[in-house]
Amino acid sequence: MNIVTCFKIVPDDTLIKIVGDKLDLNVPPKISTYDKNAIEEAVRIKEKYGGKAIGVTAGNIDRKSIREALAMGLDEVIAINMKEPDVMTTAEAIAETISPIKPDIILTGEATTDSSTSVFSSYLASLLNYPVVTYAKSITIEGNKVRVERNLTTFQEIIETDLPAIISVVGEINTPRIPSVKQILESSKKPVKNVDYDKQPKVKIVNVSPYVITRKKIVIEGKMEEAVDKLLNYLSQEGVL
Repeated sequence: MNIVTCFKIVPDDTLIKIVGDKLDLNVPPKISTYDKNAIEEAVRIKEKYGGKAIGVTAGNIDRKSIREALAMGLDEVIAINMKEPDVMTTAEAIAETISPIKPDIILTGEATTDSSTSVFSSYLASLLNYPVVTYAKSITIEGNKVRVERNLTTFQEIIETDLPAIISVVGEINTPRIPSVKQILESSKKPVKNVDYDKQPKVKIVNVSPYVITRKKIVIEGKMEEAVDKLLNYLSQEGVL
């Protein structure tokens, strides 16, 4: 079984700061949070059903992050160098790269922490002509079929589809493993294939600025009934009520 998992290397969102009217994105990179769940699930499927787990990343090809993915249990990584990736162009690059592999199952995170579009898996499915199942909280493979339990917040849904298929996973599907020192050292021996893809993006980000809320800092004092009346009156003047 060929298992492909897509992961994106993004700026560490926990370290991003607001400087004036801009975001300081000059922070260390990391594997996007939900993509770690996709990597973990790919490794678990390989361990349970056999086969090969291949990682694919496009855009930032930070070596340290790639080694982390390999240390988690991937057998190899294909790193696609793209200067200005957008979602659709990234999907095109990955589809072109993995088509010869003929994956039986492709895993992605439900969204990346830098853009949170949640549409990458659907774009990729349309290009490969694969069925796609999103928001997976559990995956079971039975022969040439896959059974997926979806988390749709207010209810659960069980989907069954034929393989090959693309599945995006949610964070609760698993807890990503922390590689041991031995696994980290062994990751340097695993293959990393570099691919250049220079197609122009369909969408370019020209500016990233923070959404800043200016608080009015109005304090309403007095007895409860009077304070409530003042609050309602103020909200009415502001057009909220």
